[in-house]
Amino acid sequence: MRLRRPGSSAEKVVSAYANGGFRAGEPSIMLPASLAVAMGFSLRGESIGGRAVGGREPERIELGELEVKVEVPDRLTPWRRCRVLCVEGQDEVLLSRELMGALGIRPFYDIGGWVLADDEPGVLREEAEPEYFPP
Repeated sequence: MRLRRPGSSAEKVVSAYANGGFRAGEPSIMLPASLAVAMGFSLRGESIGGRAVGGREPERIELGELEVKVEVPDRLTPWRRCRVLCVEGQDEVLLSRELMGALGIRPFYDIGGWVLADDEPGVLREEAEPEYFPP
């Protein structure tokens, strides 16, 4: 994924997990605290409620907006805006299912691959290596 703040030319390319269980009601991305700070966000955003796996209720902070796009070698993809969240203890970038839809990402979890909605038949893209950030 390629990330940038709206109005900024500074970009970061990161590996992100397409998390079909992350339902946010709107296109959203979850950033680890260290990456959020590196992207220029203050961790003093609005604290919001919600539950995580296992019924835990870690602190979740809404940070603002981010522009994201899928980084693939064979073509340019469009930028999409999304809401940015930071969750206590999270060490991976997570894409909500609504953001996956906006980006055209269709995962095949069982075989470790994915496609873009408008890929030619027979295309299967390999998952990126996971990237972890200090929480």
